[in-house]
Amino acid sequence: MARLNAWKWAGVIALLWAASMTAAGAQTFKTLLSFGSSSGRDPEGSLVQGSDGNFYGTTYQGVGLNDGTVFKVTPDGVLTTLRSFHGNDGYGPVAGLVQGTNGSFYGTTVGGGANGGAQFSRSLLPAS
Repeated sequence: MARLNAWKWAGVIALLWAASMTAAGAQTFKTLLSFGSSSGRDPEGSLVQGSDGNFYGTTYQGVGLNDGTVFKVTPDGVLTTLRSFHGNDGYGPVAGLVQGTNGSFYGTTVGGGANGGAQFSRSLLPAS
């Protein structure tokens, strides 16, 4: 009798596993935003979800002649450019952003700024 119960439990677990795999396969993928000439090019690093629920990231190249951007994307896909770099304040932000406990975002650029070298750790945006 105990052996039969073990087989019943194994069958129940197998059915639950199969049902969960079917549910996982039913997930959909939705593109929120496509980058292009009007929104910046070459997104770098990964997105970080800010404490406000929005997603923040960087593009290596910006719009026109600027040298990269910091952007915000809402969960609905609305893009806002928060900062555009122009060489004298850094260029080519890379490796994404992190949000400090003070609410400010920090990141790096490959060059530019006062000394022309890489900007390793700088506040990119004021706390919101």
